[in-house]
Amino acid sequence: MSSSSESKQAVRKEVLALRKGLRQEEWLEKSAEIAARVSGIPEVARAKHLLVYLSIAETREVSTGELIRGLSGSGRKLSVPVIRRDRLAACGYMPGEKLQRGIFGQPEPALFRPVDPSGIDAALIPLVAADEEGFRMGYGRGYFDRFLSELAAAGHFPCRVGLAFRLQIVPLLPRDLWDQRLDYTVHEGGVMRFT
Repeated sequence: MSSSSESKQAVRKEVLALRKGLRQEEWLEKSAEIAARVSGIPEVARAKHLLVYLSIAETREVSTGELIRGLSGSGRKLSVPVIRRDRLAACGYMPGEKLQRGIFGQPEPALFRPVDPSGIDAALIPLVAADEEGFRMGYGRGYFDRFLSELAAAGHFPCRVGLAFRLQIVPLLPRDLWDQRLDYTVHEGGVMRFT
């Protein structure tokens, strides 16, 4: 294992433990603050098609329930990330539709309706940790990095917004050449812009 991988694993373990320690009311309150801040990002406000993850409550990912309700109420097209054939794919989503548990415990629509990702204007991305230079650390499988890299190679550049709690922000993350940079990281205390 490389030293970068070992460093990432150590950060991942520490931050996930901190995040999982959030009390229910604190988690929901901070998630609501983040949702309000996300809605104020110009690229998100203008977006007609958004990719937004369905949060895993057990691990205290920033809850996207309130955010999704607000976005869908404005008549915009929503897609969610799903894993198919070991790749991240965009799947059409309507709030309230039947969900199933994905391979990593993430909620996914029971009916897979693939969506052309080239139409995505903004992507709201989960993360384990983010740094002050705009890089994120995911769960270690590289699904979002590959997805965003493939979109960029095809000439599509949706606004990339990482959602995090302040406790997930670190000064500098260990990184690899394939790690994709965010345009924004949003936490309960503010919005960090990198482009």
